[in-house]
Amino acid sequence: MAPMEAKEVRLATYSTWAEASMWAERLEEHGILCVLVPLGPGAGGWGSSSFVPHELRVREKDLEEARELVEVPEP
Repeated sequence: MAPMEAKEVRLATYSTWAEASMWAERLEEHGILCVLVPLGPGAGGWGSSSFVPHELRVREKDLEEARELVEVPEP
């Protein structure tokens, strides 16, 4: 039996990895799986991506609960 795929959606975008990571930890404490995705120049290249914006993504089924736990910044 093939594993079911979960749709991943954007919860919020933060200006640094540290800020995004703080909120990811909060979600994980509540059993919500999430992933941090670096954005912009330098993301995935040589060097650190700690100071580029990061998108916090969760499974679509967890989106509403995640919104209640995380401070989503203004766009």
